Amino acid sequence: MATPVGWSQGGSGSVCLAFDQLRDVIEAQEELIHQLRNVEEKAAHAKTKVLLATEEEKLQFALGEVEVLSKQLEKEKLAFEKALSSVKSRALQESSKKDQLITKCNGRREAHAPSHAYIRGLFPHSPVPVFRAGFHPNFCPWLRIKASPGGPHLRKGLQGPGRPRK
Repeated sequence: MATPVGWSQGGSGSVCLAFDQLRDVIEAQEELIHQLRNVEEKAAHAKTKVLLATEEEKLQFALGEVEVLSKQLEKEKLAFEKALSSVKSRALQESSKKDQLITKCNGRREAHAPSHAYIRGLFPHSPVPVFRAGFHPNFCPWLRIKASPGGPHLRKGLQGPGRPRK
């Protein structure tokens, strides 16, 4: 055992005893400080564990919400694709129906009116007849111009261009 500076080794036993007791107190205090630090570390560790558990619970809840929303989004996507397919199909049907009506209209027009080649064949230098309202006679069966004592007018109660409605 080392003797502190300024003390003599041959002195009284009470000084050595006091020194030994002081050293024991210091060692006990160091041990208590060490234990206190361990307790503080354990308390901080426990606090961190609680925070981790809380955050993990929040994460699990959020993952559950994401899963539910993903399923809902997938359902809405399928419904949208089904509706889009239905609209496309209906548009295709309407387009086909429109084409059939145009073909039917053109067929009727050709059946009822003489062709321009036939008119030009008989009278090669005469122009194709155009009525006063500016429509060709074979423009469309529903808009064919008819002459009457009141002047040319369109079928279905429509007035010709520039005329006020009665």
